[in-house]
Amino acid sequence: MTKKLTAAIFILMLAGLTAQAQVRPAALLKTLKQFSTIQVSGEATSTVEADMAVLSLGIVQQAKTPTAAREAVTAAADRVIASLSSLGIEKKLIRTSNFSISPVRDDRPGKQSLIVGYLADMSITVTLDDTALAAEAVEAAMGAGANEIRSLDYRKKNEDSLRVETLTLAVANASAKARAMAEALGRKLGKAISVEEQGYSMRAPDSRLYMAKAAGAGSQEAFAPGSIEVSASVLVVFGME
Repeated sequence: MTKKLTAAIFILMLAGLTAQAQVRPAALLKTLKQFSTIQVSGEATSTVEADMAVLSLGIVQQAKTPTAAREAVTAAADRVIASLSSLGIEKKLIRTSNFSISPVRDDRPGKQSLIVGYLADMSITVTLDDTALAAEAVEAAMGAGANEIRSLDYRKKNEDSLRVETLTLAVANASAKARAMAEALGRKLGKAISVEEQGYSMRAPDSRLYMAKAAGAGSQEAFAPGSIEVSASVLVVFGME
C-alpha cells in the first residue's frame, strides 16, 4: 500500500513539473515584453533675447568718524535713488543692501594700529524692466554719487515658462531618438515609463564684458544685452512593443 501511494505521489509531481515547463516559456516571454525598455537622453537648446536687467551699484565714502561716514554714504544713496526714480524706475525696484562701516588704518610702517578714518559701504540693486535703460541708469547713478558698478546681469522675465518650453522640447527630442532606435530594432515604441530632468541652464554674457565696454566707451551700444542661451536635458525610459 505504501509503495503504491509513493508511486502515485511521484507521478503527480512529475506531471506538475511537466506542466510548469510548458507554461514557463509563455510566461517568460510575456514578462520580457513587459520589461522590454529603451532609455534615451534628450536635449534642447534655444537662444532668446533678454528683456530685463539687474544692475548692482556701489557707494563708498570715507570720513573721520563712523557717524560722518554713515551720513555721507546715506546722503549719496538718497541722491542715487532720486536720480534713478527720475528715469521712471519705480522705487519698489530699487533696493539698498550690504551696508557696512569699517575702520581705515594708517598704512605707514609701525603705524598700522592707528585708525585714520572710517569707510562706509552700501550696495544699491536696481531691476530694470526695460534693458534700454541700462546705460542711462548707470550714467545717472554715477553722476549722483555711486562710485562702483558691481555687476550688470541680463535676464528673461518669464523664466518659469521658458524652462517648461525648453524641457518640453528636450522630451520631444528624446522621444524622436527612442522611436528611431526602436524602429531600427524592428520594434514599436511604447509609452514613456519614467522621465527625469538632468539639467537646465540659462547662460547670459558675462557681466564683466559690459563693465569693460562701459569703461572704454560709455555708449548705449556698450550695454546692448545680446542673447541668452537656454539649455535643458532629460532622461526618459520608454517601453517597447
